[in-house]
Amino acid sequence: MTWLPIMAFTVVAVIYAIGDYVAAKTRGVISSILVAIILLLILGGTLQLLPADLMDLSGLNGMIPTFGMGLILVNVGSLMNLNDMRREWKTVVVSLAGIAGIIAMDLTLGTAMFGSERALAAIPPTAGGTAVTMMMTEAAQEAGRPDLASFVAAVNAIQVLIGLPIASFCLRKAATRFIADGGHRREEKVSGKEISLRVVPRLRGPLADSSTMHFARIGVVAVLAQLCTNVTGISSGVTFLVFGVIAGALGIIEKGSLREAGGEGLLMLATYASVAGSFVTMKLSDFGELLIPVIGLLLIGAAGVVVVSSIAGKLLKWSPYLAVAAGVACLFGYPVTYAVAMEVAQGVTKDAGFTKEEEQRVIDYLLPKMLVAGVVSVSLSSVILGGLLIPVLF
Repeated sequence: MTWLPIMAFTVVAVIYAIGDYVAAKTRGVISSILVAIILLLILGGTLQLLPADLMDLSGLNGMIPTFGMGLILVNVGSLMNLNDMRREWKTVVVSLAGIAGIIAMDLTLGTAMFGSERALAAIPPTAGGTAVTMMMTEAAQEAGRPDLASFVAAVNAIQVLIGLPIASFCLRKAATRFIADGGHRREEKVSGKEISLRVVPRLRGPLADSSTMHFARIGVVAVLAQLCTNVTGISSGVTFLVFGVIAGALGIIEKGSLREAGGEGLLMLATYASVAGSFVTMKLSDFGELLIPVIGLLLIGAAGVVVVSSIAGKLLKWSPYLAVAAGVACLFGYPVTYAVAMEVAQGVTKDAGFTKEEEQRVIDYLLPKMLVAGVVSVSLSSVILGGLLIPVLF
């Protein structure tokens, strides 16, 4: 059978559509990437029903290294809300402390058990999500290391299974203690004024809101970031993200411009194809062998998060349970951070005589911290970590 590009593209899209369906049904407990990896392992390397060059043939693989990574990371940067970061500065500290715990444990115990190469490769995806996994797998493929590309993708796919139970347990404990202390009955005042750095007014009219205009504005920012990389030698992943943060704050690009341009869905599909492409030729038995170091390093990293985040929380006079929950947010990110906080808040207040206002106070106690923790780790810190470690590894 001769595979045509449109056939390859359709198969990849169907596989990830199935993954998205399972992720939606399980509320993110089973990630779409994990489902896609299993399907690729079965249909590809095991049954050999898919061509080895499926991702290349689909045309998706060529999008990320050429222009996709720049557009995606600039867009991610634009989504950062600096006012939220300022209000939840304690959450930022706790989240960074958790990442420090991952680094410390992986470099010591992780290196001793699984070797320095795998320990280093596990740090960014453990501390982050799809964006840094895209960077790492792309660098591994370019360096001729599909084994490390598969390893990094597997860490990203499985991390939610480790982090979510910890977060759910700790959030429930934190919420219960908050209620026992009467926090649900107290009005919380929002301190500080909103700070706006915007200098470019929002453009109006058909041209300003056109897809091409949004693409053009993101592209200009990405070009400037790439020029900065060429001059300074700083990783392009870091400069794309930082320039996106600055451009979004100043109003040069709108928050979520990639979605406004209508390009987010296709570029995310290309990202997933890039991340999981190495599994097309891998057998299930090989994946089984890969799981031991993946799960081992995830557990080691999670232990580091629990210890260091709880210490940071204690120093900041936080509930240790809340600190740990915010710390492990790096293992799943949004939208799971939103889902687990809402689920716990509604669960502890349901059928217990709480008013709507009291229920909302519990939500306000948990939700902002989880959302900010996810952004700090998944979108920001992990990308910077990846930018620092990629030259060391490859």
